[in-house]
Amino acid sequence: MVAERISFVPGGAGKLRVSDGGQGGVPVVLVHGLGSELETWRPVLDRLRASRRVVAYDQRGHGKSDPATEYTIADMAADLDQVVSQIGFERIWLVGHSFSGSVVSAYAAEHRGRVAGVVYLDAVGDASRLPEVKEYFRRHDAGMTANRLQAAYSEMLGSLATPATRSAVLGSSGRMDLAAFAALRRELGTFDGLAAARKYEGPRFAIEAEGEQNPVRASQLPGTKRIGIPGVSHWLMLDDPEATARALEEVLG
Repeated sequence: MVAERISFVPGGAGKLRVSDGGQGGVPVVLVHGLGSELETWRPVLDRLRASRRVVAYDQRGHGKSDPATEYTIADMAADLDQVVSQIGFERIWLVGHSFSGSVVSAYAAEHRGRVAGVVYLDAVGDASRLPEVKEYFRRHDAGMTANRLQAAYSEMLGSLATPATRSAVLGSSGRMDLAAFAALRRELGTFDGLAAARKYEGPRFAIEAEGEQNPVRASQLPGTKRIGIPGVSHWLMLDDPEATARALEEVLG
């Protein structure tokens, strides 16, 4: 396996920290969710790199990447394009977790010839058609503080998250630029994920935590094959990296 290489590449609003490693197959780019960072992928990253080249990076305002004055899904997709282009990939698989289901959908819609396939990891498909979701984000996120953000993530982690998962998620969310949270959740309420998905006709998979079905989940997008993983929280790659890596290898293979 080729050793990990950490670099910083210019994005649309500053530097983006990138981890690149492994070799073989069509390269895979992992896009973390809101309040996470590339280290959230670590347990799965090392497993996947045993057989293929995999890139993960910190999105703007997250991890060790620079913060921004503006946060939109279009901005995040443009940053993703900067990472892909500067590494020199001609064709990629995209894996997006949580909020970043919208980021990979936006990217695939505009770069159809470059994307070999899209994998949504417990990710958002389309929240724009649910006014109650938009209203919840508006009320809940107004005047967000660091303490309230930690409380919000504690609630989202739920009862199935392991102690290690809880520690990792609360740590990464605490390092996020606070301004990114409300801005990007507001974006989720306006981004037409269904229209974006219809522009990309390639393979599309959703690997999701088993449990109650959610109408905003990416598995609800047409033509999306679903794979369920039991006994895990929303951060399934941290709770059960073996099962998550197996599911990803099944799809990517």
